[in-house]
Amino acid sequence: MGASWKDLREVCQKPVRAGNDVAGLLFGDHASLVVTKVLVDLRLSPNYASIGFLVCGLVGAAMQVCVEWGAVLGAFLLVMYYVLDCVDGEVARWQKVVNVHWGYFDYLFHMLIKPMTFFGIGLGAYRMHPEAWVLCAAFAAAVATLWRKILIEIPGILFLKDVLRKSTKPTEASKRAMLSGASVTAQSADPAAKTASAGAPAFSLRPDLVTVRAVLTNFDISLLLLLVATSLDVSVDPLELPYLGVTSFRAVWLLYYAVVLPLDFLDYLITFLRRRHFSTEMTRLLGLAHHFRADDYEKDG
Repeated sequence: MGASWKDLREVCQKPVRAGNDVAGLLFGDHASLVVTKVLVDLRLSPNYASIGFLVCGLVGAAMQVCVEWGAVLGAFLLVMYYVLDCVDGEVARWQKVVNVHWGYFDYLFHMLIKPMTFFGIGLGAYRMHPEAWVLCAAFAAAVATLWRKILIEIPGILFLKDVLRKSTKPTEASKRAMLSGASVTAQSADPAAKTASAGAPAFSLRPDLVTVRAVLTNFDISLLLLLVATSLDVSVDPLELPYLGVTSFRAVWLLYYAVVLPLDFLDYLITFLRRRHFSTEMTRLLGLAHHFRADDYEKDG
């Protein structure tokens, strides 16, 4: 008898629900659990999902160079790339498999596939309508996606590179962080659960501007919209827009994210500097590092 849906939700999704984003809440949790159940019932390793999400992402991004049904199939593979990215963590939690080294490859895969997706879409849209703005839009969206990711990760990267490497005992900053409540208690062995509980407050779907912005800028939701756009390109006539002329739905999709993502990045950058996010995050990490134990790392790895 296979695993029950209730048990799968409790074991695979509930521990990390606090760290879920808008895409996970809207459709990721629902779509991924179906695939997770298949892998769990067959007792397959989460590595199958990890390899699958890499293959789907790379092939899907490359197939965006195609037109018509090739682009539709590529968009579907990109949606599966997101779903399988959720699945590998869920299967790992069910099987109690923790390997921190896979986090490195997961990060690398995303940094590779996301910009490749925009460039592939740009080339595919350019084949249909050879206008210079299409390539410029692809470049703008790809760069904004990378820079936003790097901006968010800079504190952690510099912390590991410069602070932990040089420090062998708690600093005054870590003591202040502990006194201010930045320290954490013992947590689950699951790395995703650690990230969720130690990070920002849990995201929740609400009828407010925060949720609207998350929906309008989320990369994984954009993949669903890309599937819709490529499907429209093969089923209805092209659009005729002012200043742009005759263009495809996929090109309009690309133009939208070429405008929205750079603006989103600039807003993050301004907020990052205005609220001194770097200093706050470094202090928080110092407090967490005070409770870091090397034997836990070795056990997880």
